[in-house]
Amino acid sequence: MSVRDGIPVPAVAKMDTRERLNFRIDSFTPDTLPMARLAEYLVHLSALYGQDDSVHFEKLRKGSAIVQVTIEEPAFPKVLQRLQSVRTGDPDPEAQKAFRAIDKLLRADNAVGAITRSGKAKLLEFPGRKLPVVDPITIYQPTTLDGVVIRIGGRDDSIPVAVRDREGTVFKCEIRGVAQAKELSRHFFAETLRLSGNGKWSRTNAGSWELESLVIQSYDVLDDAGLDEVVEALRGVKNNAWDDVDDPVSVWKRIRGVDDSV
Repeated sequence: MSVRDGIPVPAVAKMDTRERLNFRIDSFTPDTLPMARLAEYLVHLSALYGQDDSVHFEKLRKGSAIVQVTIEEPAFPKVLQRLQSVRTGDPDPEAQKAFRAIDKLLRADNAVGAITRSGKAKLLEFPGRKLPVVDPITIYQPTTLDGVVIRIGGRDDSIPVAVRDREGTVFKCEIRGVAQAKELSRHFFAETLRLSGNGKWSRTNAGSWELESLVIQSYDVLDDAGLDEVVEALRGVKNNAWDDVDDPVSVWKRIRGVDDSV
């Protein structure tokens, strides 16, 4: 209530435009969830939601243990799209990594989880303890990996190497021998390489296969030139039929079966 010209004027309530998301852990209550465990869940939930500056922890609610966050209105569609991408199987790599980390925590806590929008249906479910346990299997097989070397170094003959692929996933690799490592280091944070060697693959609880590590035995530098640059280079070769084509890019796409209408 405020006063204007000596007359009380009712205060106008501000509309709350924030959205709320609730993450439920069914094996805990607010009284039994350890603070350290809550912190682990919050770290991965933050990575799952993205939009760090616009997502805020609000409270831990009852009804099992429910982690409630508020999301500023402009950022909510992006967060929602991120969650939907995980559910539909075409996720952002970091969101998928966070989803798996949360589900791993839930399995360890003998729990299942779900994210809901206030008063609405579930947006994303975590199978947790319900996921069938698959016996771990590890195999070694010839493997190729395309990516950029982002870290290399070590004192032993087996020198650790980190490679980031085009989707942003970082893989653990190694190369054996100081001379080979020095040669590889010439491409540090430079060209995209096609690395070949012996890969260690493990089957996850979800039944999918993940590359744990790669012993690099050889590599090739990939040409990162765009299609236009490649076609232009082809047209520059003498006695090459590409020089007589009016629209070589369209012809190339037709040959490769690429549909421009998609």
